[in-house]
Amino acid sequence: MAMINPPIEGLFEKANSRYALVVAISKRAKELLVEKTEFFKDNQKIKPIEYASKEFAEDLFAIKRSRID
Repeated sequence: MAMINPPIEGLFEKANSRYALVVAISKRAKELLVEKTEFFKDNQKIKPIEYASKEFAEDLFAIKRSRID
């Protein structure tokens, strides 16, 4: 069985919401596909979702919550 890196439990704790985590990481992964197109073409073993997850784990981006009243 493969190890998931970064551990998903740690990401859930940082996000406080599974939904927010999924949305934030998927949006960042889409941004990465535009920003680093050549990187992902050259390194096909690294997936944008994995790269975005690692960035979130390293606090390179955060989830911003907005309150709707």
